[in-house]
Amino acid sequence: MKRLFALTLGLLLSAALAQAPSPQALEGLNAHEAMLIANSWKGTDVTSFVTPQAVHFVFADGQEVVIPLPDDVMLVSVAPYLVHTHPCITHYMTHCQGELVGVPVQVLVTAEDGTVVLDELMTTLPNGFIDLWLPRNQVLTLRLQVDEYEVSGVVTTFADSYTCITTLQLAKAEN
Repeated sequence: MKRLFALTLGLLLSAALAQAPSPQALEGLNAHEAMLIANSWKGTDVTSFVTPQAVHFVFADGQEVVIPLPDDVMLVSVAPYLVHTHPCITHYMTHCQGELVGVPVQVLVTAEDGTVVLDELMTTLPNGFIDLWLPRNQVLTLRLQVDEYEVSGVVTTFADSYTCITTLQLAKAEN
């Protein structure tokens, strides 16, 4: 049953990704799916961004589609960098561009009590970001490793938290 659901979801997403950007292409999508679409629509005339509450799409004709985030998780998009970054608070999938594109990053996220929330090798998207779906209302420690470089920082997932983290500069790891 799970496999059938995953297959159906995959087909729906493929169809939505293949469509020209339109409000109709977003019908019935959840926030995770909306983020995939938003990232794929970079370079189009659709402005997309994510707040702690929702994924937003604004079309050239002024139409707006808002897809709520789940109650239990929030999206934080992180762009680790070596040399170049930009100041940001709200992640605009259509505007924000990170330095490191297509780079494998070891991501470790821990809660204040030491619980591991996420420990995964992820690859930065074409926009140089990693989209992290993290539990809400938390103060979390984020550790990123790229080859022999690393950085640690704190991210939060409250109603007023940033959805775009561009302040994590990788440095040569000390052994």
